[in-house]
Amino acid sequence: MIKKKIEKIIKLLFKNFGLRIRHYSEPSYIKIIKELGTTVVFDVGANEGDFALSLREHGYKGKIVSFEPVRAAYERLFINSSLDSSWIVHSRVALGSEIGTTTINVAGNNAVSSSILEMGSTHKESSPESIYVGKEDVSIVTIDSIFEKYVENNDVVFLKIDVQGYEDFVLIGAKLNIKNIAAIKLELSLTSLYEGGKLYDFYFSKLEALGYNIYDLEPGHRHPKSGRLLQFDSIHVKKDAK
Repeated sequence: MIKKKIEKIIKLLFKNFGLRIRHYSEPSYIKIIKELGTTVVFDVGANEGDFALSLREHGYKGKIVSFEPVRAAYERLFINSSLDSSWIVHSRVALGSEIGTTTINVAGNNAVSSSILEMGSTHKESSPESIYVGKEDVSIVTIDSIFEKYVENNDVVFLKIDVQGYEDFVLIGAKLNIKNIAAIKLELSLTSLYEGGKLYDFYFSKLEALGYNIYDLEPGHRHPKSGRLLQFDSIHVKKDAK
């Protein structure tokens, strides 16, 4: 009883200063990564490295390979990874379905919403700070073209893709090695946010056909006025994964 009263007093004091106590919670993707015995994480669409930093914060000690095409975000990513010998930042490229070059649209929200695809009206309305502010030319590589550079025979691979509507192109570029990927984490849309981008049901069907089960869903971006859920993260685990 006394302990609960003390906790209430501390929470009230924090509230008076505009602060809030949050209980430590391990994200579900961390639990899945650990349960699978993951040894390599491909972080596609890394931005400044928030996902990789979260992995380290929650105890993942294996190899991380990050990919980021936008120059300013890439430079910050490189700095954030510089003291971690097991966190590799690939040269500044985009990942897609074939090797070549392309132009990426740079978003105003620290490049978080940058995409090779044009941004749709719903995205602009729900997140005006993400509207494109420039363009950059960048090389494209495929996962298949770099897979053996980072993965050895006994590695367990977790693939995270956050490329703003361009996810299918990344998956096509992994067709030769998809059998060697234990789990895939995607950011998916419930409604069209990027021109030409496919919706969640397409990916659910595609990944099921490739031998993956839906393992977890996590709500993401919502429309600030209506509260409508626009994006969510999904994790798909290979049916024969140990």
